[in-house]
Amino acid sequence: MHLPIRSGPPRASACADARRRRRAGRGLFAAALSLALAVLPGRLHAQGEITGTVVETGSQRPVAGAQVSVQGQTRSAITDAEGRFRLAGVSGSSVTLQVDRLGYARATRTVSVGDTNVRIAIGTAALALDALVVTGTPGGAEKRTLGNAVTTIDAAEVVRTQPVGSVQELLNARTPGVVVIPATGNVGTGSRIRVRGVGSLSLAQEPLVYVDGVRVNNQAATGPINQGFGSNSISRFNDINPEDIESIEVIRGPAAATLYGTEASNGVIQIITKRGVAGNTHWDFSMRQGALWFANADSRVWTNYGTRAGGVIDSIDIVELEESNGRSIWQTGSVQSYNLSVSGGSASVRYYVGGGLDRDEGVEANNTLRRWNARVNLTAEPRSDLDIRASAGFVSGRTHLPLEAGGGGTAWTSFFANPANLDPLADGSANPRRGFHSATPEGYRYAYQDWQDLDRFTGSMEISHRPAGWLQHRLAMGLDLTREDNVELVERMDDPRYTFFFTQGEIRGYRDEITRGTTFNSVDYSATASFSPSARMSSSTTLGAQMFRRYFEFVYAVGRDFPVRGLRAVAAAATREGSQNYEEDVTVGVFGQQQFGWNDRVFVTAALRADDNSAFGENFDLVYYPKLSASWVVSEEPFFGRFGWVDALKLRAAYGESGQQPVYNASLRTYSVVPGPGDVSAVTPNLVGNPDLGPERGKEVEMGFDAGFLDNRVGLEFTWYNKRTEDAILLRDIAPSTGFSGQQYFNAGTILNRGIEVLLRGTAVQRRNVELELVLNLATNHNEITDLGIPGLDTVQSGTYVRHVEGFPAGSWWEKKVVSATFDAAGKLVTGSEQCEDGNGGTMACATAPRLFLGRPTPNREIGFMPTLTLFNRLRISALVDRKTGYHKLDGNLRVRCLLFLRCRENFYPLEFVADDPGWMAEVQRGGTFVNHIIKDASFTRWRELSATYTVPSSWAARVGAGSASISIAGRNLYTWTNYGGMEPEASFLGGSRGGGSAQWEQNVTPQLQQFVTTINLSF
Repeated sequence: MHLPIRSGPPRASACADARRRRRAGRGLFAAALSLALAVLPGRLHAQGEITGTVVETGSQRPVAGAQVSVQGQTRSAITDAEGRFRLAGVSGSSVTLQVDRLGYARATRTVSVGDTNVRIAIGTAALALDALVVTGTPGGAEKRTLGNAVTTIDAAEVVRTQPVGSVQELLNARTPGVVVIPATGNVGTGSRIRVRGVGSLSLAQEPLVYVDGVRVNNQAATGPINQGFGSNSISRFNDINPEDIESIEVIRGPAAATLYGTEASNGVIQIITKRGVAGNTHWDFSMRQGALWFANADSRVWTNYGTRAGGVIDSIDIVELEESNGRSIWQTGSVQSYNLSVSGGSASVRYYVGGGLDRDEGVEANNTLRRWNARVNLTAEPRSDLDIRASAGFVSGRTHLPLEAGGGGTAWTSFFANPANLDPLADGSANPRRGFHSATPEGYRYAYQDWQDLDRFTGSMEISHRPAGWLQHRLAMGLDLTREDNVELVERMDDPRYTFFFTQGEIRGYRDEITRGTTFNSVDYSATASFSPSARMSSSTTLGAQMFRRYFEFVYAVGRDFPVRGLRAVAAAATREGSQNYEEDVTVGVFGQQQFGWNDRVFVTAALRADDNSAFGENFDLVYYPKLSASWVVSEEPFFGRFGWVDALKLRAAYGESGQQPVYNASLRTYSVVPGPGDVSAVTPNLVGNPDLGPERGKEVEMGFDAGFLDNRVGLEFTWYNKRTEDAILLRDIAPSTGFSGQQYFNAGTILNRGIEVLLRGTAVQRRNVELELVLNLATNHNEITDLGIPGLDTVQSGTYVRHVEGFPAGSWWEKKVVSATFDAAGKLVTGSEQCEDGNGGTMACATAPRLFLGRPTPNREIGFMPTLTLFNRLRISALVDRKTGYHKLDGNLRVRCLLFLRCRENFYPLEFVADDPGWMAEVQRGGTFVNHIIKDASFTRWRELSATYTVPSSWAARVGAGSASISIAGRNLYTWTNYGGMEPEASFLGGSRGGGSAQWEQNVTPQLQQFVTTINLSF
C-alpha cells in the first residue's frame, strides 16, 4: 500500500484548526492552574526548601550530625561538619522543624518555607528522656517509659574522631558493665565480651547481637587453630564495618532482655546502621592511614639464661642481639582503610550505600588483613501508613594469622630464647637457630601459613504498618550467611636453610582445612495497640512471636605428604582423610506486654514470654520468662519545683527473666559408629543424654535513677543490679555400669552477680571558644556461686588450676600457696621442706595442704574516663583512659620460662632469691608442682586513646570540591600502668581449652600494639 503524498502549502483551514486547538489547550491549562491556585494556594506556594545552621546554645559552635526533620512530613536532613542543613521539597507555607542529636535536648522551631537562613540553637542535655531506643516492640520506646538502663553509644561520632578499627573497640570502656577481653594484638583478631559478670558454668557467655533488628552470628572464637590448646582468635563480631554504624545500644541483663527470650541472659547489643535522609545526594569519604608496632620490645622481652658448651652459664637478650646484627624480630605494621558512602532520596524512598576496603599489616610479616565490605540500606514509604526497610551487608576477605600462644611462631621462639642455641653445631658450623628457642622467625614464615577466608551476607527486611491510629504492627525477617575456610598449610620444604628446624612430618608438608557454614534465620512479628482510657492515662498492648534457627555445617579435610613444593591442595597429598557434620537448633517464642502510663510521667510495664527450643529435653515443657518494670519522671510532677537544682529526675525499677539454652545435643542419647563383626558398621553408647534438661534461667532485679543537673549540663545514670542464674548447667561423670561413658549435662547450680553501674556525663566549661566535656563510667561486680546443686559436693574442677566452688566467684583460680622452704648452702631446695598456707592463718606441709582461693578471673571493678576539649569550634581533643581491677590471670610466659624450660636467672643463681622469696624459689625448683606465684593480680590502667580532630574551614574544603572536611590524628594503647609482671595484662586465649571458659591465661601472645592513625573525612 502506498500512502498519498501531499505537496504545496497546508490549507488555511487546517492551520486555523491547529491554532484553535492549541489556544483551547492553553486555556484549559490556565483555567485548571487558576482553579488549583484558588483552591490549594498553600500547597503550590509552599513547595520549596529550607536551609540553615544548627549551633550550640551559649558557645554558638556548629553542631554536626544533628537530624533536622519536618514535623508531620517525611523530610529530614543531617547537619554537616559546619552545622549546615538543607531540606528540599517541603510542603506548606510554614512548618515546624525538630532537631535531635545525642547529647543535646530536642529543639523545635517554626519557620517559613523558603527561608534560607534559619539558625537553630540547641542546648546540651546530658540526659535525654525523650530519646528513642530499640526494645523489641514496634517503633521502639522513649527512655522515659523504661524501667531498665539502656546505654547508647554515638558510634558515628566516635568512629569519625577516634582510632577505632572494630566494633569491639567501640564498646571497650565506653559502656559500664561491659568487659572486653582481647585475645592478642595481632590484626584481624577479636575479643571476648562479658556483660555483668560470669553468668554460666559451662555455656557460652557472649551477649546476643542484633543488626537493624535481626539476630546475627557473633561467634567469639573462629579461624584456624593458630594458638596452642586448640585456640583460635577471630571474632565474628568484628565483621561489621564501624563506618556503617549510626549507634549502638547495650541492653544489660535479663531485666531488660526478657522480650529477647532464651540466650538473652548475657545481654543484648543492638547495632543500628546508617540510613539515608530525604534531600540532596550526600557523599562521604574517609581514609585512614597509620602505623602500629610492638612498643618497647627491647625492654619487655625478657633476658633468658642457659648453659652453653663447657658448662658456662650465659644470658641472651634476643631483641638486642638481632638488632645488633641488623635484623628486627617485629616489623612496623600498617593500618589502611578507605570508605565511601552515598545517601539521600526522596520523601518516599531513601537510601544509604556504603563500601570499604581494609588493608592492615601486623608486626609479623605473615599477619595481614584484606577485607572488602559493602552495605545497602533502603527505606520506602509508599503510603503514609506503611514503612519498608531493607538492609543488606556483605563482607569478604582473608585474614592471615601467625602462630602463637603455645603453637609455635615468632613470640614463642623469641620469648623463650636459649643461649645454648648460640653454640656451633657438632660439625662446627654456625647454629642456624641464632639463639632462638626453636625455628627462627623467618623459618616459621617459610613453613606455616594459617588463614581464614570469609564470605558473609547479612540481610534484613522490616515492614511496619499502621492500619489505624491506635494500631501498628511490624514484621522483621533476617538471614545471616557465613562461610569460613580455615586453613593451616605447610608446603613441602626444600630449602635447607629451614628444614633444620622442623620434623619430617612438617618437611613433607600437609594441609588441614575446616570449612564451616553458618546460617541464622530469624522471623519476628509484633503488634502494638495504643489507646487512652482517659485524658491522663495511656495504654499500650503488644503481642509478638519469634522464630530463630541456627545451623552449622562442618567439612573437614586433611592431606599429608606432598610430593613436591608448590602442591597445596588436599587432593595432591599422598594420604587424605575427611569428615562432615552439622548442628541445628531452633527457638520459637511468643510474648505479650502491657504498659500503662499516667500523665506521661509514670509508666508500669508487665510482660510474659514463653519459649521452646530444640535443645531442651523431651520431658521439659515450655519455659516462661516474666517481666515487671516501672518508671517515674519525678521532675515533671508539680511538687518538684522545690528541688530547683535538679532539672530532670527519673526513678526506675525492673524485674525480668531470660535464659540460655543447653548445647544443641546435650539432652539427646547418642551413639558412636564403630567397626563391627565382619567389618560391618556397628554403634556403641556415647552420651547418655538428659530428657529433663532445660535452659539456664537468669533472674534479675535492677533499680536506679537518671538525673540531669545544672541546666541539664550534667547527667547521671545510676543502676544497682542483682542477677541470679538458676538451673545453671553442669557436667557430671556417668557410672560405667550404665553402659555409657563420659559425662552428662544437668541443671543444678546457682550463680549470683551483683553490682552498681554509673554513667556520668557533663559539660564542665562552655564558652564561645572553649568547651570541655567529661564522661565517666564506673561498674562493679560481685560474683559468687551460691549453690552447685549437688548434695555433699561444693567444688567442681573446671580446668587446670580453675574451680567452681560454692561461696566463691565462678571459674576462680585455686592452688596451694607456698610461703616458705628450706635451702642448703648452695641454694638448693631441701625436698619436703616446703610449707604452705593451711587456710586458717597457719602453715603446714605442702604435700597435704589444701588448694586455696587465689583470685577471680574477670575484673570486679572497671572505670572509663573520657574528656573532650573543643577549641575555637574547630579543634577537638579527646582521650580515653580506662582501669580494670580485682582479677587475676595466669602468666604462662613465666611458667614456661622458669618452671618448664628453666631459662630464668632464678634457675641458675638461686642464692640471689631464696632469702627474699623462698616460696617462689620452691616453685621454681619443683618445676611447676606449685604455681601460685604465676597467678597474679592483672589490674591495670591504660591510656587507650588520644585524638585531635580539626574541622577545616568550608572555604578550604571547597578547594577540593567538598562541602566539609576534617582531619584527625589519633593514638591508641599509648601507655599502661600495672604491677602485673607478664607481657600483657589484657591478652588472653580466646577459645579452646584455655580460653573457652572464664579464666584468663596469657602465654607468648602478641601484646596490644601501639598505633597512630591519621584520618581524613570529606563530605560532598
